Amino acid sequence: MASNNWRDTLFVWDGILSLIDKDEKKDDHGDGDGDGGEGVEKVDKPNDVQWNGTWVGCDSDDATKVPTPKRGAFDEYVASEHSFNVEGVAYMGKSSEDSDADAKKEGSQKIGGDTSSLHRVAMIGGSGYELGEGDEKKQHKDDRHDMYFFSPSLRWTGKLHDQVQNMVLALGENEFGKFISVGWLRVGNRVTLARRYVDDNDDRAKWDIDDLRSAVFDQIATVADDGQVQLVIPPWQCSAMHADPGQLSKRQKQSEE
Repeated sequence: MASNNWRDTLFVWDGILSLIDKDEKKDDHGDGDGDGGEGVEKVDKPNDVQWNGTWVGCDSDDATKVPTPKRGAFDEYVASEHSFNVEGVAYMGKSSEDSDADAKKEGSQKIGGDTSSLHRVAMIGGSGYELGEGDEKKQHKDDRHDMYFFSPSLRWTGKLHDQVQNMVLALGENEFGKFISVGWLRVGNRVTLARRYVDDNDDRAKWDIDDLRSAVFDQIATVADDGQVQLVIPPWQCSAMHADPGQLSKRQKQSEE
């Protein structure tokens, strides 16, 4: 039975991330260096990252029950009535000496290094995303959508033993409210990202990237004796992504028994 609360729906976006040739988009407004804050739309800098694909709504307040959407054998995108085409400005993270080896002694907060080293993409450009059915289908845009990439190059690393480098986290806000997102980079530079909208009274509405990273890795990361980190895939299958943050994931319940 479908829920009456639309926030019980987990929205999974799946598409190809590509880098735009900046030389082709330069104009006479300069290179547009700016602080990259919420006013990034006003910065005179060409969008240099593009993400195109489709999104599907999964009616489940329990994020552990939402699998990775499947595509047809010859389909580029997941079958859906709704597509998205967004562009963003990439801000490179600061170099950091932190590494996954610190996870063993520092805990989940250090997995992937300091968050200041993550590449951030302010993904509010492009035509946006479709919402609605039939004649009522319209384009919408996020007012804020900051995607944080653990990959040092904004590309799929191909390192199957280093799952952390393919992680993607996001925080944002639009006309429907604030949201948090968890996903990962996959083969073909495909980004699959699950979005959960949260109520203003929800503590998660006040989270920053450190809070989101810590909450997610606390649930999905297991650190071996040699320092190698294994993640639950898909990474949104954790209590941080439940509709009700008070719910425990299956993994957490098992660890407490």
